[in-house]
Amino acid sequence: MQDAILDLVRQAHSLTEAAAVTTSDLNQRKQFVLADLSLHLVQAALRPGQPEPAELKRYLFSILTVCDGFVPDLDLKALANVVLPLPAEPATVPVLQAASVMSNG
Repeated sequence: MQDAILDLVRQAHSLTEAAAVTTSDLNQRKQFVLADLSLHLVQAALRPGQPEPAELKRYLFSILTVCDGFVPDLDLKALANVVLPLPAEPATVPVLQAASVMSNG
């Protein structure tokens, strides 16, 4: 069952990345980036074996940070920094891609 779900997630991931790159609307781009990060979280959760805690934390941190703009009554970015402080290490490729996509608008 995991393989079937991961196949669908790969398809959805391709579509969300393509949509994020082609849209000029910043709000819509952020929505696609949020969807993309969420799909990465699904992939990390469903890979064979135990999910990698550091990878899950990075995706959760990124998701909370992007969600910050969609939930105005909560400071989700500050919450992410408190609950999921990231060590000083280079960001993973998907997080860099998300930042790149968000800054191109």
